[in-house]
Amino acid sequence: MPFIDRDFINDLPNRVDIVGLINKRVALKKAGKDYKACCPFHEEKTPSFTVVPTKQIYHCFGCGESGGVIDFVMKYDHLSFVEAIETVAGESGISVVYDQTAKPVDKRFKRYNEIMNELNNFYQGQLKTSSAKNKVVSYAKKRGISGSIAKRFELGFAPPGWTNLFDQYSEKEESIQDLLSMGMIVPKKDKKDDYYDRFRDRLMFPIHNAKGSVIGFGGRVLSSQDNPKYLNSPETPLFSKSKELYGLYHCRKYSRRIDSILVVEGYMDVIALHQQGITNVVATLGTATTPAHLQILSRSAETIVFCFDGDKAGRDAAWKALKTSLPSVTSGLIIKFLILPEGEDPDTLINRESSKAFSKRIEGAQTLSSFLIDHIKEEVPFDTIEGKTLFLEKSASLINLVNYSIYRQQLIEGIANAIGQNITQVEKAVELSKDQNTHFSNSNQAEHKQFSPQPMSQTISNKSHSSMKSLMSRMISCVLTYPSIVNDPETTSVIEERARKLPKSEVLLELIRHAQVESDLSKEALLKPYKSKERVYLRLQELSTMEPFLSEFEAQEEFGYALTAAEKYYERKSTKASILSAKTHDEEEAVMKSIMKNKMKTVNQKKTP
Repeated sequence: MPFIDRDFINDLPNRVDIVGLINKRVALKKAGKDYKACCPFHEEKTPSFTVVPTKQIYHCFGCGESGGVIDFVMKYDHLSFVEAIETVAGESGISVVYDQTAKPVDKRFKRYNEIMNELNNFYQGQLKTSSAKNKVVSYAKKRGISGSIAKRFELGFAPPGWTNLFDQYSEKEESIQDLLSMGMIVPKKDKKDDYYDRFRDRLMFPIHNAKGSVIGFGGRVLSSQDNPKYLNSPETPLFSKSKELYGLYHCRKYSRRIDSILVVEGYMDVIALHQQGITNVVATLGTATTPAHLQILSRSAETIVFCFDGDKAGRDAAWKALKTSLPSVTSGLIIKFLILPEGEDPDTLINRESSKAFSKRIEGAQTLSSFLIDHIKEEVPFDTIEGKTLFLEKSASLINLVNYSIYRQQLIEGIANAIGQNITQVEKAVELSKDQNTHFSNSNQAEHKQFSPQPMSQTISNKSHSSMKSLMSRMISCVLTYPSIVNDPETTSVIEERARKLPKSEVLLELIRHAQVESDLSKEALLKPYKSKERVYLRLQELSTMEPFLSEFEAQEEFGYALTAAEKYYERKSTKASILSAKTHDEEEAVMKSIMKNKMKTVNQKKTP
């Protein structure tokens, strides 16, 4: 995105009506030359918030908040600086002037945004006009979704039928390519120029970015016989699951103040909480919490509360969120955990009890440190010496993930109190753990500092990454996390053939074949056939958590790189074995000639267009 022109930024406050813009958000009353209201940034009964139009500023004599119109919109609407500039200009009917020397916006992105908006309108229209709408309307009523909330979240309906979208755009080749790029239509296997709709017979949830533009969709089935229950848009140039949060736009738009943000697991949880007046809520999009999510959340609120179901899957997800959060803890940021009663989720619980009772649960959420200590205690026989030793070892490895020195020291003191030892002993254990896990710790800290995963292509010089075993593990991890990366009709057979030539690739090949059978196969479904093979199953479970976390596009590139690196590794090993097997000088020379001949053949193949 190009930069906004600096002169435009400086001149904008002088061209807009600060009273009009603030009055849209806070009801102002004339008070002499100025305007007054109760401050939107703190609770008060007597108005102390003043807008001075002659100076184009606002000031609260109660809490001290002050600034110009851009500052106000940033704080009230919870926007970044650039977003606030664009909002103020847009509401004032002024076109934003961008720096002409900067790189222009890719024209494709304008088309992508337009077509996603068209699809959003199409799905909303189908909810009103489709002959099959009754079942989706009945489902929405059964789940307690009111008309106003459906309108707030722009819910829609993808009607039954395989080619509704394709038929609508079939005459426009450019639009068909855009639908493909957005993942809204899928090419049929072995059939060129033949496609089917990704979303069919589903309740549709548009996914908005921070500006409110639709960048993707989620769809829920209406029959328990259909699978998967929830389906998201794939990774696209507009949409990355690891960087987006469902409901963040609505959280900012409909929350007067955002002191904290509740992070839940599903679309319906967000909608149900909004329905009951709790608007400071977002959901991850079918993926674990990532460092990028935490960076976005920490810009919006000082307290982040992770809310998970009380079953084993929910507790496991909470623990993963805790480990992801540790390197992101900074001064002023508080992270808490709310584990619901087993068998409950936010949607069911808030409909069974009042919003006031649910809000009390949020207020009583466990702090990160408390949840960490309690969770590890449950994993070990804490009443024994051996159990306390394990507790200390597990705690020490987690403390080494913390970058914020003050919080790190507080955690050390908390662990010392829990096991009844002095701080020095715990510090020694932490240092020992750090020495034993230097590589692991460094890679995790680097990931969280940059909020972007380090692909293997940047670390392949490390021997531990270049071994065949590590490369195979990395490929399996990518496939388990994103089965779709090996499901492209144009490359599937090639990938399978290349993998088959690698030694001990049976499990990888099986996973690739399973992923090819069904395009939307879940991680659990991929692992299910291995439950009878305990050792393999446990290892695959370990590999199913990708460290560091990658987006689908990054995982696809990572898989390709690892596959190429594995081929080269095996080739080098085979070459070395061939040379060592030569018993005479003539045999050695013949082997070398054969190797050079194969290399030249490979070079020529690459040169051939």
